[in-house]
Amino acid sequence: MLRASWALILLAPLSPSSFAAIRPSFNPDSEAWRSTDVVLVVTSSIEGSFEVIEAWKGDLHVGERIVVPQLTPKADAIPISRYPDSWPDALKSTVAEQIPSEPAGSRMILFLRRNSSSPAHIEWEPADLMDSMKASAVWIDGGRLYCFIQVMNPGPSILQVMSSYSEENLKTRVSEVGRTEEQMKVALAAPEGEERARLLKPFVHSDLSPARQLAVQGLGKSGPMAVPTIRGMLDDPAFIKQAPDLIRAMVKAGGETVGEELNRHFQQEVAFWKSTGPSLPDGWWNNDPGPDAPLRARYLQTYQLIIALQETRYPGALSPAEQLHELWVSLPQLNDPSGLDQIARECETLILRLQSN
Repeated sequence: MLRASWALILLAPLSPSSFAAIRPSFNPDSEAWRSTDVVLVVTSSIEGSFEVIEAWKGDLHVGERIVVPQLTPKADAIPISRYPDSWPDALKSTVAEQIPSEPAGSRMILFLRRNSSSPAHIEWEPADLMDSMKASAVWIDGGRLYCFIQVMNPGPSILQVMSSYSEENLKTRVSEVGRTEEQMKVALAAPEGEERARLLKPFVHSDLSPARQLAVQGLGKSGPMAVPTIRGMLDDPAFIKQAPDLIRAMVKAGGETVGEELNRHFQQEVAFWKSTGPSLPDGWWNNDPGPDAPLRARYLQTYQLIIALQETRYPGALSPAEQLHELWVSLPQLNDPSGLDQIARECETLILRLQSN
């Protein structure tokens, strides 16, 4: 049976059990973006106390001491050198789930947020989205970087080598993230309309996820004058991966006035599936599971256009919706009940809404 897992993950609500299985994992981009301060520190003889030796982001100065009680190792903690070498071995033991006990003078990189709420005596909060301090830190041992990640879901967060980063290129990435943040602030502060949309456009393609998200949100808040810029991106194949987000932004920016434009794109999608659908084999969704899979991108764009047209209720979308529904339900390789049949079901909803206008 075809398993359209990506479609289900992206298009259907996640169950509470799905969220429960997710554990904190250090993410350089996310942590650098959310941090008010990123600092290279050395540990002291007082557990949970650190001395700043370099400030990569924020206002802390070399020589300042900061206290982060959440990073205090347990009494029976061991140094990184005694941790399991491989993640399969680490998953068999609880050792790798624990904060290591490194000797005074050991170096770490902390990704922190200044606490602006109660309790006031806690100065620092974790930058991690799941509020985990151990997922907001990087340990340096033997020239290698270590962080807590969830290597399997379900499964715990365990301390593992950051094979894709050195200290120097992590520092460089933090600097790049900081520059992008400042550029985004300038773009978002621009007057609503065409100018703001023009400034935000480059960030829709950013390799930094938080920047992409903010850019699309900003486009949606830029009003009807932003619609031509969004239209241009939707017409550009280079933005196919961002198309679902751009469609949502267009509706938010232009409201019901963009119905005709959405329907133009929808008619193109109907023509594409009429041409492509009959020749697709069973299991086509999994033939190319990569993040840039063109058929998956077209599916997600088609889906989001249908949802947008449900919202705008553009009358001209009735005929193409009926055509796509008829095509979809006639082809088992498209109407697979493991998830791809969402297109047919959403077409039905669109048809009913338009017929009731």
